[in-house]
Amino acid sequence: MIEWLGEEGAKAGLERSRYTVKELRMIAGELNANAPTKAARKDIVSAIISKVDQRIDKSVQELLTMSSGDLLLYFEQVRPNKAELLTILGDLDFHPGSEAQKSLYKYAARQIAETGMFQRVASGS
Repeated sequence: MIEWLGEEGAKAGLERSRYTVKELRMIAGELNANAPTKAARKDIVSAIISKVDQRIDKSVQELLTMSSGDLLLYFEQVRPNKAELLTILGDLDFHPGSEAQKSLYKYAARQIAETGMFQRVASGS
């Protein structure tokens, strides 16, 4: 649905669907989507769509084992959205500046690969 309608179209469709808020909460729970218990319908729908539209299927630890070139190829293949990359970078305590935002794939690939390299060197691998 997201591929056909885009993220906003999918959200609009789900917001106007016949699913009750309770049912939407249940779906969000099954997907492990981050929807607070007191969240409004719109917020639950956003959490569901964001989770379903998640494109990076590797853990941060898996990403840390990859080289910058491999990460860049992976990002170009899965085409993650900006928010997904910024979340991973935030998890690693990186906050890209305005110049890096222009080339987020390259920035994310370089930062994650360098962090992984430092971890491997520190652990002696």
